[in-house]
Amino acid sequence: MPAQSLPLHNKLNHLKNYKNKIISGKKTILKRLKKSDLNNCIVWLKDPEVNKFLSQSLKDITKEQEIEWYNYIINSSCDLVFAIIVNNGKKYIGNCGLHKINFDDRSCEFGIFIGEKNYWNKGFGSDAIRTLIQFTTAELKLNKLKLNVYEYNQRAIKVYKNCGFFIVDILKKQHFYNGEYWDTYVMEFTK
Repeated sequence: MPAQSLPLHNKLNHLKNYKNKIISGKKTILKRLKKSDLNNCIVWLKDPEVNKFLSQSLKDITKEQEIEWYNYIINSSCDLVFAIIVNNGKKYIGNCGLHKINFDDRSCEFGIFIGEKNYWNKGFGSDAIRTLIQFTTAELKLNKLKLNVYEYNQRAIKVYKNCGFFIVDILKKQHFYNGEYWDTYVMEFTK
């Protein structure tokens, strides 16, 4: 049953139907993030090359904080987070997810990171994005995905544009990184 046709009291529980969903793309598989994946997440979040692209500084995250986040995500009624898996389901390389899902407005926030740097620039992120967009629009019946990206992350901006996102706003000098202020681009995908 599409989310928009559900009574309001059922919308909050609607995402539980998708928490164990496995979504196959051309190069990636998106499936439920496991607690055992958190050790990799912590290593990636502490890596300055990975961390500089994320929306908040997580370089000092503890295992307890990551477990708290995980418990929140798996029980959330407005967030879906998936592990990105490659190599026939054998290699976990990052996460992607939908946040602040609003079935009334048919919108959500989108996020992704590839923590395994050996898998950067090989099309895995693009495939995960396209796969999650397809799921979001076809199964969840959402119309708009939103994200923020820092101006120095030109590789991600190019990928997002190639996947159908467009820049709708530029927040001037909003992000301070490495001794400089940087713009934040607000991007949207609309079905």
